[in-house]
Order: sequence, then C-alpha cells, then structure tokens
Amino acid sequence: MPEHLFLTGKKRVGKSTLLQRILPAFPRPVGGVYTLRTAGVVPSVRSVHLLRAGTNERPTLNNLLFLCAPHDPAQAAARFDALGCAALEASAGAALWVMDELGPNESAAQRFCAAVLAALDGAIPILGVLQEADTPFLQQVAAHPRVRVVRVTEENRDALARDLPQKFCR
Repeated sequence: MPEHLFLTGKKRVGKSTLLQRILPAFPRPVGGVYTLRTAGVVPSVRSVHLLRAGTNERPTLNNLLFLCAPHDPAQAAARFDALGCAALEASAGAALWVMDELGPNESAAQRFCAAVLAALDGAIPILGVLQEADTPFLQQVAAHPRVRVVRVTEENRDALARDLPQKFCR
C-alpha cells in the first residue's frame, strides 16, 4: 500500500513551492490538482484556479474556483465538486496524484471530499498540501492511517526539498 505525503505549515512558508520542487523527481505520469493564485484572469482581483497536474493548463475563467475578495462559499463548493472531481477522474492513469492545496474552501464540497477520501484508500500514492485549518475534512485526511503529514518551516524546507524525493519519488 502506498504512503501518502501531505505537507503542512503556516501560510506562505513555501509548501506548494516545495511540492513543485519535488515533482520533477517523480519518474512516472503525474495527475491530480493544484491551485494557482493569480491576478491575470480577473483584472485587479486575486483569484484562485484549480489546474490539472501534469498538464500545461493555464488559468482561465473555466478553471476559476473563487476570487480572493468576498466569495460565495456555496459557489466555491460547487466548483470544487465539478472541477476537482473531473480532474481526479481524468488522472486515473497517473502513477502519482497531486492534491495542492486542500483547505477549508473544499470542506463544503461533498463530492470532492468523498473523492479525496476514497483516493486515500486507493492504490495511487498522493503528494499534497494541507492548509492549517480546523475542519472535519482536513482532520480526516491528516488522521488517515496511510497519510504522513510533514510540517514545513523556513528552517527545514531546503532540507526537505533535498531529502523527500529520495524517500517518496522512487
């Protein structure tokens, strides 16, 4: 059974950047999802897009999850259910799934949460990021018996970038 690895830590410490540094060491196809914050698609407003890992997908209105300005949580949940589940389904042939970054916005997306929890019981290893937030969904992910959670700090992130590929990307 594969071990799943999730990075966690305070905001802006470099969790997603570390994940991006680890991925090139993985020798086989990668699938799953990652989030990208950008100001380029919706002028003057930072937005979050859900992109399919292992593709050259770019931020568009079609993969927009929510605006960093006040947003409708129900609309964000519906978009995670639609976009997130579709991206995971499209990743069925991948040898590694990326789940960056799971946080409180996903917690109301019941279909997406169920798909993530089912993936934790599956045969494909997962490399992801967990935001530091206290939601039942994130607690379930962190407590899963096949999940290892590693705290990223400014002091250890360079060592993790060097050591994790050897331990996880074989």
